[in-house]
Amino acid sequence: MADTSLPFELKSFTNLYYAVPDEQFELAYAALMDLPFLGITEGFDELVVCFHTSDFSPELLQTIQEQFADLHVQAVFEKQETIQERNWNEEWEQSIEPVRVSPRIAISPEWKKDEVDAEINVVINPKMSFGTGHHQTTCLMAQLMERLVVPGSTWVDAGTGTGVLAILAAKLSAASVVAFDNDHWSVGNAEENIVLNNVEDVVSIQRADVFTFHFSPCDGIAANLHKNILIPVFPHFYQGLLYKRGNLLVSGILRFDLDEVIAAAADAGFEHVETLHDGDWTAIHLQIV
Repeated sequence: MADTSLPFELKSFTNLYYAVPDEQFELAYAALMDLPFLGITEGFDELVVCFHTSDFSPELLQTIQEQFADLHVQAVFEKQETIQERNWNEEWEQSIEPVRVSPRIAISPEWKKDEVDAEINVVINPKMSFGTGHHQTTCLMAQLMERLVVPGSTWVDAGTGTGVLAILAAKLSAASVVAFDNDHWSVGNAEENIVLNNVEDVVSIQRADVFTFHFSPCDGIAANLHKNILIPVFPHFYQGLLYKRGNLLVSGILRFDLDEVIAAAADAGFEHVETLHDGDWTAIHLQIV
């Protein structure tokens, strides 16, 4: 008989807490990619790696430390905790609240959408993908898009996650939006959310890598990614925006990386227009010079 239990309803699982600099998160993921983890939660300078307790062992802990060392990840083991069986999916759903991005815009899970009074409500069932609106970078990007997405414009959401920014662009009256992500879980989740918001006539979704994605001329690109991805991909974004001299919105950038990112964008041909801040996180509006 097939196992129809939810993946969140586990008998027990083990969380490993590591202090890791935010700028080394991508390297840490690379070190862990071949291990049987269930998920990784990001905090400020911290990663929490979750395993089925049945898959965990002291030898696995040693393997993680060795793989971090091989890639020169500055990871410090903080603690280990084992969590017993509970209905985590139900508790998680109950904990997610709608987010008010601006007076006009809200982002809410489907089970809370009727509680939201907003002109534009982006309804998201996040599952395993990033983009509930609770992270500062998502809200900052949404605030920039509210100002810059004009009726009839064409946009690309690079690294779409849940599809939240692509859906928002459609609800802001963009004529066409292409969303892509290199993660198949994200693409599947985004597909469901696009249908949930009734924007499938405007938003198309595909699985693709940001470095090889073919950009047709567009009015804007939204890229909520990471410094280590953004800096080398700026020239690629430039080619996609050159024809229409469009807008590039980027986030996933910490304050202490801001000058480096803006300098790299300038080297690729972009002009810095505006920066929004929320705590340690920033979002940047760039244009073709």
